[in-house]
Amino acid sequence: MDAESNEKNILAPHQEDYLEIENTCCLCGTDLVFHHEIDCLEQLVSEKASCPSCGVQLKEREHLLH
Repeated sequence: MDAESNEKNILAPHQEDYLEIENTCCLCGTDLVFHHEIDCLEQLVSEKASCPSCGVQLKEREHLLH
């Protein structure tokens, strides 16, 4: 059963590229730091990503929980 779960976690090259773009700084290549704030009343998660090396805030998104 472990072999099956490991096979499911293998990513296609285009998926790996997407994760690389989403999780690294476009200026210097450093791994981004993500901060999340949860608003339970609005059922909303605010996500902010910043680069610890450059100090630049690169991404800000909101995700609905319903």
